[in-house]
Amino acid sequence: MFERLVDRVEARAEQYARERAVALAEEAGAKLPEGVAAEAAPEGVRLIGRSLRRRFVLEPALRWMRLL
Repeated sequence: MFERLVDRVEARAEQYARERAVALAEEAGAKLPEGVAAEAAPEGVRLIGRSLRRRFVLEPALRWMRLL
């Protein structure tokens, strides 16, 4: 009985999560230092750049980001 409702709610939640990930990637991309980019990924927002682990320690602009 509620299967269609649950399906619609799940689809809308997934759509909202994708839209939010794109918005967060754009916002983070504006604040990141040169050479580091952010992109939306299925699991959230992914940082892209060379030597991110080292740069995470050295650059204050990256310290607010959480690396997994």
